[in-house]
Amino acid sequence: MRQFFAALLLLSLAACGFQPVYAPSSSALAAGGPITVEPIRGRSGYKLRRALQEELAIGLPGVTEPATLNVILKDNLTRLAFKPDGAASRSSISASGRYVLARDSGAVSGVVDAQTDFTVPTGPYGDIAAQTSAYDRTMRELAKRIVDDLRLQLSAG
Repeated sequence: MRQFFAALLLLSLAACGFQPVYAPSSSALAAGGPITVEPIRGRSGYKLRRALQEELAIGLPGVTEPATLNVILKDNLTRLAFKPDGAASRSSISASGRYVLARDSGAVSGVVDAQTDFTVPTGPYGDIAAQTSAYDRTMRELAKRIVDDLRLQLSAG
Protein backbone atom coordinates (compact mmCIF):
# COMPACT_ATOMS: atom_id res chain seq x y z
CA MET A 1 0.00 0.00 0.00
CA ARG A 2 2.89 2.39 0.82
CA GLN A 3 4.43 1.80 -2.58
CA PHE A 4 1.13 2.62 -4.24
CA PHE A 5 0.89 5.96 -2.40
CA ALA A 6 4.53 6.77 -3.16
CA ALA A 7 3.94 6.11 -6.86
CA LEU A 8 0.75 8.16 -6.76
CA LEU A 9 2.62 11.04 -5.09
CA LEU A 10 5.38 10.96 -7.72
CA LEU A 11 2.85 10.94 -10.56
CA SER A 12 0.93 13.84 -9.07
CA LEU A 13 4.16 15.88 -8.71
CA ALA A 14 5.06 15.20 -12.34
CA ALA A 15 1.57 16.21 -13.47
CA CYS A 16 1.55 19.50 -11.55
CA GLY A 17 4.61 20.88 -13.38
CA PHE A 18 7.02 20.42 -10.47
CA GLN A 19 10.58 21.22 -11.52
CA PRO A 20 13.66 21.01 -9.29
CA VAL A 21 15.28 24.33 -8.40
CA TYR A 22 18.50 23.58 -10.28
CA ALA A 23 16.89 22.08 -13.37
CA PRO A 24 17.49 23.83 -16.69
CA SER A 25 14.89 26.37 -17.70
CA SER A 26 14.06 28.08 -20.95
CA SER A 27 14.61 31.59 -19.57
CA ALA A 28 17.64 33.55 -20.74
CA LEU A 29 18.71 34.29 -17.17
CA ALA A 30 18.78 30.60 -16.26
CA ALA A 31 20.92 29.91 -19.32
CA GLY A 32 23.49 32.47 -18.18
CA GLY A 33 21.73 35.54 -19.54
CA PRO A 34 22.18 36.98 -22.99
CA ILE A 35 25.99 37.06 -22.52
CA THR A 36 28.03 33.99 -23.42
CA VAL A 37 31.55 33.75 -21.99
CA GLU A 38 33.84 31.83 -24.32
CA PRO A 39 36.11 29.16 -22.77
CA ILE A 40 39.50 30.45 -21.56
CA ARG A 41 42.58 28.21 -21.71
CA GLY A 42 44.04 26.64 -18.55
CA ARG A 43 42.99 26.17 -14.93
CA SER A 44 43.15 29.90 -14.25
CA GLY A 45 41.08 30.48 -17.39
CA TYR A 46 38.47 28.05 -16.15
CA LYS A 47 38.29 29.85 -12.79
CA LEU A 48 38.09 33.24 -14.54
CA ARG A 49 35.30 32.06 -16.84
CA ARG A 50 33.26 30.72 -13.90
CA ALA A 51 33.73 33.99 -11.99
CA LEU A 52 32.70 35.98 -15.08
CA GLN A 53 29.57 33.87 -15.52
CA GLU A 54 28.63 34.56 -11.89
CA GLU A 55 29.30 38.30 -12.23
CA LEU A 56 27.38 38.54 -15.51
CA ALA A 57 24.36 36.53 -14.35
CA ILE A 58 22.41 39.75 -13.71
CA GLY A 59 23.43 41.16 -17.09
CA LEU A 60 24.94 44.45 -18.20
CA PRO A 61 23.26 47.83 -18.74
CA GLY A 62 21.90 48.16 -22.25
CA VAL A 63 22.78 44.61 -23.31
CA THR A 64 19.53 42.89 -24.19
CA GLU A 65 20.59 41.11 -27.38
CA PRO A 66 22.87 38.05 -27.36
CA ALA A 67 26.53 38.95 -26.82
CA THR A 68 29.79 37.04 -26.59
CA LEU A 69 32.64 37.86 -24.21
CA ASN A 70 36.12 36.74 -25.28
CA VAL A 71 39.00 37.07 -22.82
CA ILE A 72 42.70 36.52 -23.41
CA LEU A 73 44.34 35.79 -20.07
CA LYS A 74 47.99 36.25 -19.17
CA ASP A 75 49.06 35.32 -15.65
CA ASN A 76 52.40 35.21 -13.90
CA LEU A 77 53.87 33.98 -10.61
CA THR A 78 56.66 36.17 -9.21
CA ARG A 79 58.80 35.38 -6.17
CA LEU A 80 59.23 38.58 -4.15
CA ALA A 81 61.32 37.60 -1.12
CA PHE A 82 63.58 34.70 -0.27
CA LYS A 83 64.68 33.03 2.95
CA PRO A 84 68.39 32.54 3.71
CA ASP A 85 68.15 28.94 2.45
CA GLY A 86 66.90 30.15 -0.95
CA ALA A 87 63.25 29.16 -0.50
CA ALA A 88 60.60 31.72 -1.38
CA SER A 89 58.93 33.48 1.54
CA ARG A 90 56.64 35.90 -0.33
CA SER A 91 55.14 35.59 -3.81
CA SER A 92 52.77 37.44 -6.11
CA ILE A 93 50.26 36.36 -8.75
CA SER A 94 49.58 38.96 -11.42
CA ALA A 95 47.02 38.55 -14.19
CA SER A 96 45.97 40.61 -17.17
CA GLY A 97 42.77 40.10 -19.13
CA ARG A 98 42.23 41.57 -22.59
CA TYR A 99 38.52 41.32 -23.32
CA VAL A 100 36.11 41.99 -26.18
CA LEU A 101 32.33 41.98 -25.72
CA ALA A 102 30.91 41.45 -29.20
CA ARG A 103 27.24 42.08 -30.02
CA ASP A 104 25.17 43.12 -33.03
CA SER A 105 25.21 46.80 -32.07
CA GLY A 106 29.01 46.94 -31.73
CA ALA A 107 31.91 45.78 -29.62
CA VAL A 108 33.38 46.96 -26.33
CA SER A 109 36.96 46.10 -25.42
CA GLY A 110 39.54 46.80 -22.78
CA VAL A 111 42.41 45.52 -20.66
CA VAL A 112 42.20 44.92 -16.91
CA ASP A 113 44.85 43.83 -14.40
CA ALA A 114 44.69 42.20 -10.97
CA GLN A 115 47.33 41.11 -8.48
CA THR A 116 47.41 39.04 -5.29
CA ASP A 117 50.39 38.79 -2.94
CA PHE A 118 50.77 35.92 -0.49
CA THR A 119 53.13 34.57 2.11
CA VAL A 120 54.52 31.12 1.42
CA PRO A 121 53.80 28.75 4.34
CA THR A 122 56.68 26.80 5.84
CA GLY A 123 54.87 23.44 5.88
CA PRO A 124 55.44 20.80 3.23
CA TYR A 125 53.40 21.43 0.07
CA GLY A 126 52.14 24.67 1.60
CA ASP A 127 53.39 26.64 -1.37
CA ILE A 128 51.14 24.69 -3.74
CA ALA A 129 48.03 25.34 -1.66
CA ALA A 130 48.93 29.02 -1.24
CA GLN A 131 49.51 29.40 -5.00
CA THR A 132 46.19 27.73 -5.83
CA SER A 133 44.30 29.95 -3.39
CA ALA A 134 46.06 33.07 -4.68
CA TYR A 135 45.27 32.18 -8.32
CA ASP A 136 41.60 31.68 -7.39
CA ARG A 137 41.42 35.04 -5.60
CA THR A 138 43.18 36.78 -8.49
CA MET A 139 40.76 35.35 -11.06
CA ARG A 140 37.73 36.42 -8.98
CA GLU A 141 39.18 39.92 -8.65
CA LEU A 142 39.98 40.06 -12.38
CA ALA A 143 36.41 39.00 -13.23
CA LYS A 144 34.99 41.74 -10.99
CA ARG A 145 37.23 44.33 -12.61
CA ILE A 146 36.32 43.21 -16.14
CA VAL A 147 32.59 43.40 -15.38
CA ASP A 148 32.98 46.76 -13.60
CA ASP A 149 34.88 48.12 -16.60
CA LEU A 150 32.20 46.82 -18.97
CA ARG A 151 29.46 48.43 -16.87
CA LEU A 152 31.29 51.76 -16.90
CA GLN A 153 31.84 51.69 -20.66
CA LEU A 154 28.28 50.60 -21.44
CA SER A 155 26.65 53.13 -19.13
CA ALA A 156 28.80 55.98 -20.50
CA GLY A 157 28.27 55.20 -24.15
